Amino acid sequence: MIEQNALRCGEVTIRRVFGDMALHKDWAQDTNYTATHCATSAGKNRADMALVVAALDFAYRGLAQAFVVVSDDRDFGPMINHLREQGYRVEWLGKPKPVARSAVEAKQALPKPPALSSLDQKLKSVISAQPDYLAGVPMVRLGHLMKGQTVKDQTGKATWRAYLTEKPGLYVIDGTGPDSRVRLKP
Repeated sequence: MIEQNALRCGEVTIRRVFGDMALHKDWAQDTNYTATHCATSAGKNRADMALVVAALDFAYRGLAQAFVVVSDDRDFGPMINHLREQGYRVEWLGKPKPVARSAVEAKQALPKPPALSSLDQKLKSVISAQPDYLAGVPMVRLGHLMKGQTVKDQTGKATWRAYLTEKPGLYVIDGTGPDSRVRLKP
């Protein structure tokens, strides 16, 4: 049932469950979810915090366009409202009633962010995987990191700069020439 609801948001690429896996061994063995063990003896909110950190990390790095949260815990309300305010689609299954709506959400529903092309998904993944991704990846390394076809074959453009410049909502280019760097738009 969870998977069917999640599929309404699009392709499911990341699956996580947070909790004391010593109490729920079947989740780790019988599902296609990645189990994150959060021992209950370490604090009752440990799993909640792990879920919030993971969701915001996936959002910040551009690894997800939609989220499905399965919990009836009201503590997730601020995270869910924040993700929605940032333009993400969020399905909250098991949500408590009544649910307070954020000010932005109450005024108008935000449009669903446009789906990223497979090339942009790969670019975001490659850039965010670099140890210095916050400072930007050197433009001269980008072609090597992207591996495969030529820039023109992948983008239809003569250079990576020409392609990235046309996507100011996704990428920031710092500098010019061989010292230029590309980073993900925050």
